[in-house]
Amino acid sequence: MDKLQELINTFTEDDKREFRIFINRQKSKKQRKDLDLFELISKQTPADQIQKILYKMPNKVAYHTLRKRLLKHLTDFIVLKQIDHDTTATSSIAGLISLATYLFKNQSDDFGWRTLKKAEKVAIENEHYELLNNIYQIQIDVSDSEFAPDINTIYNKWKNNKELVDENENANIAYNFIKRELNEVKMKGQDKDLEKIIDQLLKKYGLDDLVFQRPQILYKVLDLTRKVLLSKKDFYSLEPYIIKTYEQLNKIHGFSKRDHFYKINILYMISHILYRNRKFEDSNNYLKLMNEAMKEYNNSYFHQFYPKYTMLQAANFTYLNQNKKSIELLSTVPEKELKKMSIENQLYIKMNLVVFYGNEMLYKEANQILQAFNHSDNWLEKKMGIEWVLKKNLVEIMLQYELGNIDIVLNRIRAFEASYSKLFSHPLYSRVSLFIKTIKTILDTPDIIQNKVFIEEVKDTLVRQDSEQEDLQAMAFYAWLKAKMTNQNYYEVLLDIVNTRYEDLKVN
Repeated sequence: MDKLQELINTFTEDDKREFRIFINRQKSKKQRKDLDLFELISKQTPADQIQKILYKMPNKVAYHTLRKRLLKHLTDFIVLKQIDHDTTATSSIAGLISLATYLFKNQSDDFGWRTLKKAEKVAIENEHYELLNNIYQIQIDVSDSEFAPDINTIYNKWKNNKELVDENENANIAYNFIKRELNEVKMKGQDKDLEKIIDQLLKKYGLDDLVFQRPQILYKVLDLTRKVLLSKKDFYSLEPYIIKTYEQLNKIHGFSKRDHFYKINILYMISHILYRNRKFEDSNNYLKLMNEAMKEYNNSYFHQFYPKYTMLQAANFTYLNQNKKSIELLSTVPEKELKKMSIENQLYIKMNLVVFYGNEMLYKEANQILQAFNHSDNWLEKKMGIEWVLKKNLVEIMLQYELGNIDIVLNRIRAFEASYSKLFSHPLYSRVSLFIKTIKTILDTPDIIQNKVFIEEVKDTLVRQDSEQEDLQAMAFYAWLKAKMTNQNYYEVLLDIVNTRYEDLKVN
């Protein structure tokens, strides 16, 4: 794909509006071909047509110069936007370093040293050792100034900090080795004692003591482990380890201001894993702790974590038989918060609302949200991943069935099978194929829905024996089928199944 096209495709409509303002900030030209090029690419204009639209006569040199200028504007815009949205101290420190460098070049040594000392203080407070190393290098370079401290003092600080820089680098390299080994362990289905596996890996790479002193490293290890296990639908192995580790760290070392970001993240991980393990009240209790942490330090991380917090809270309420509260939570998200969210989080909220409306049998409202997506599955897959799009299509098939649009259901099923047939061979998605086949069987022979043999067969193929570790989302799809087969309310069946062991999962 064309690099400019690929870059512009990452922009939301708000991003595009802000970029138009940004590119016109100097108002040096009434007509801007670089902006014209941006608009043409945004509209997915074919590459072979763009040059013809921009120039009366083909001009490759002018066109490539224009592309470079637009890329420069896009790069500047993205850098400034990243700085603006940076909730860490990185941008602030980098800005102070740049200002100090400028001041020294212009013989403003007093102001330069005061700026550099401020950068040093912020870097120390936030454990930005790599940036701190850069600061000390500059301090040594300008140590002949009358405003500089003794060069030996600077050198000793640089030397001590260099050890922390090396420690960070070693930890990062070790983390990537742990990442590889942990993936291999799970791929091969080896030892299920997660705590033992991680402890062995931490000792192997010399991080066993450091991990509790540095919450950043602990967070990275926990986040990696969580992603590996969630991809395997293994939710139960992580819960005891992550809670024990968090409580141990909180008790022994606690979380400082500079570690606050990691504290909130770990609290979210715990809340989410408890949700997936169907401990909804416990999950909400940890969400309360997360919310309290989000409000600390002048709400410095509130907006960043608000979408995750709100969506998980709404999901918990749904399974606590408070679905209307879930709808209210997501449908009344303040406009100012919605605008600050990524396109991914906006789509998550919309899709969750589709499901919650479906729980209340408000199918038209749910369908209106789905129809307003205005994006192809290919586009959505790039943004959200193949599993998210797969589930969206399953929900749409169920929704059209509820609306009585059988022809649309059959068309959607044909398209679905064509798109995901290769995925069905993977063990994690085998039941998706069975789910679709079951719907087709019901559509072809409606009377079979009352057949007891068929009902038992559906239960045996779609519900795992170890239902305590069953995927919550898989349960929702089975609950929908069971509601059809027993002529019951889907939401009531869902709540019943979520709180029932496999051996009790009998169709009455």
